[in-house]
Amino acid sequence: MNYVWKEPNESVLIQLMRNLIINQQFTTGLRKGLIGIVLVLLFGSIGYSYIEGWGWLDSFYMTVITVSTVGITEVHPLSDAGRLFTVLLIFVGVGVMAYCLTRGGEFLFQRSLTNVLGRRTMLKKIAQMKDHAIICGYGRTGSRVVAEMQAANKSFVVIEENEDEIKRLVELGIPHVAGDATDEDVLENTNICKADALVAALDSDAENLFLTLTANGLCDSLRVIARVHDPDNSRKFRKAGAHRVVSPISTGANQIAQLLTRPSVVDLVELVTKNKSIALEVFEHSIEEASDMLGKTLSEARVRQTLGSMVIAVKHRDGSTAFDPGPQTKLNLGDILVAIRQPEEGELTL
Repeated sequence: MNYVWKEPNESVLIQLMRNLIINQQFTTGLRKGLIGIVLVLLFGSIGYSYIEGWGWLDSFYMTVITVSTVGITEVHPLSDAGRLFTVLLIFVGVGVMAYCLTRGGEFLFQRSLTNVLGRRTMLKKIAQMKDHAIICGYGRTGSRVVAEMQAANKSFVVIEENEDEIKRLVELGIPHVAGDATDEDVLENTNICKADALVAALDSDAENLFLTLTANGLCDSLRVIARVHDPDNSRKFRKAGAHRVVSPISTGANQIAQLLTRPSVVDLVELVTKNKSIALEVFEHSIEEASDMLGKTLSEARVRQTLGSMVIAVKHRDGSTAFDPGPQTKLNLGDILVAIRQPEEGELTL
């Protein structure tokens, strides 16, 4: 099934542009500084060789100890012209070195300031989040979940403790909290009590199980979706309070079985998924107090005309789900319509 492509978040683009500008400024300044140092060394070596008649090695060595101002004894006694040239070389060399150090200092300061301000902005944004998803682990599973959340334009925050992954999150401008996802303090920093769901996608089943217990202890109304490596552990996760347990092994095995038993159905799903000319979007629509559909049947609510979609299921407030509901199905407060439609005109698909 194709997902609707959306423009990247504006804050992400701003962060990436800011980092790009800083890196370009540093690269330009560093290049100029290196060129300046090479020119100074070349200028000094040629000068000493011409004025004093020294060899290239002695001239180069004298230039280095002069520019670096280390105060080592002169290689050979200097003439008056050589001393004047040394004074000139010191001023030029110190100026170039000062420029290089200044540019390096500016880069480090700007980088630190950008990181501090960016971090404060991110923490403030996370503190204001509501009904968001908490994705624990930015590995193969977590990164794919993040991509789908971005495509659906849903708010989320990532918890990750791997330094390399944290650097990627910073570069991409993805809201995140650095730390151990099983730590209560780290979870509280994600505004967990106002979150809608938590995805446990850590490296091991033991970590995900402990995370599920910890998250439910902090907020029992939180929906926990846990990824398990061993399908036999699924029952343990449900006992721990996980609302949904996803096993990639079981899912893959079921798909293989579908290919063996009902290949035509799988072919149709793959056609809709891979063919970019067939764009479909599955979405949810909640029946709230202000909804015009409240208390009406599907026929009376004219869902196809109102939402421009076809209802494939109705999830009732008591947890039961009616698949392929008939036109006389009544819509009550808290019901969720699961519908399918084509994306709006002008939207691109992945």
